[in-house]
Amino acid sequence: MEAMRDGPRAALGSGHALKGAGLLAKVSAGALTLALASAAMAQQAPAAADEDIVVTGYRASLANAIAEKKSSDMIVESISAEDIGKLPDTSIAESISRLPGLAAQREGGRARNLSIRGLAPDFSTTLLNGREQVTTNDNRGVDFDQFPSEMISQVNVYKTPSANLIGAGLSGTVDLRTARPLDKDKRTIALGARAELLDASRLNPDSSKWGYRFSGTYIDQFADNRIGIALNATHMSSPSQTERFEAWGYPTVNGASVIGGTKSHAISGDLERTSLTGTLEWRPSEAISSSVDIFWSRFKDHQTRRGIELPLAWGNGVPLTNAVVEDGAIISGTFSNVKAVVRNDIKNRDADLFSAGWNVSAGNDVLRATFDVSYAQVDRKDLDIESYSGTGRGYLEGSTSRGATDT
Repeated sequence: MEAMRDGPRAALGSGHALKGAGLLAKVSAGALTLALASAAMAQQAPAAADEDIVVTGYRASLANAIAEKKSSDMIVESISAEDIGKLPDTSIAESISRLPGLAAQREGGRARNLSIRGLAPDFSTTLLNGREQVTTNDNRGVDFDQFPSEMISQVNVYKTPSANLIGAGLSGTVDLRTARPLDKDKRTIALGARAELLDASRLNPDSSKWGYRFSGTYIDQFADNRIGIALNATHMSSPSQTERFEAWGYPTVNGASVIGGTKSHAISGDLERTSLTGTLEWRPSEAISSSVDIFWSRFKDHQTRRGIELPLAWGNGVPLTNAVVEDGAIISGTFSNVKAVVRNDIKNRDADLFSAGWNVSAGNDVLRATFDVSYAQVDRKDLDIESYSGTGRGYLEGSTSRGATDT
């Protein structure tokens, strides 16, 4: 409108100015018409609904872990899965060992036990959904190979005791959490398949260097999100190859320490595990909730050891020549008349683990009552066989020896 008023005044000065003013008036009038039309459309169109922004993946994992630490009144370390059946590592122990103050203890190349604040695994306690678990291990420390990582949605490590932690450990408490079906807003199906190849060759001919793992998860909600179900099944076969050398000890010979004997082994292992996890959750209202959790695992850890033992300084009639002594220790020399012994071992461990729990909670932020009952048991069978063979018996009567010897 300002351009239209300025047009006649510009015409008094120049005809070119009139043409320019007229063009400006048309453009301004068109812009005004477009603005009025847009305003009218804005008044007629309904306001767009607010859209929720959902963060997933690794960022969501970090955000959930930070939120858990902020909301807790205890010293806690937390790790959260990026998605259903997707922890950062294939082993729970390896994932947890990345947290501050925790370290994994390895056996056969796998992270199996956890040390919290430098204390042994026997000083800690492991919970599954807040319930104390039995272990396939010899002592109190839990063997984390019995829990598949695909079934875990979150792990909280409490470094301080609390009254609401059942069976809190002296060094800390590890609480493994499975997925809650009613925390999800839609049906979820997750399938996973992985293969692994060992860098080392097969140390024993009856072993394998290939491994695999399969997993499947189903989560759904019913009855207007009042009833939820979560099911998980996993199966894995994980091989391992280990070369081991052990010394019998270091006795003193002629005032210098020397190796008493050697034991070298080629160890091939295979860990097989089949597990099933189920959760049924019922939430009729915001004040009442109930859940049933079931976990079953069949665990097989089989090892084959083949090796040789050499009695040296502690052998009968084994002389040492050409000895070289350095700093009070014999660092090289020649042993004669050594009778080697072939040693083969089988170490098998088969275990069935079952755990179940039922929880009912009612109340509000001011007053809440909780009822929880759980049961856990493990049946374990160990098979440990040693066999020895040589070139003949050591010594007969009259110190006469049979069998071939070596140098």
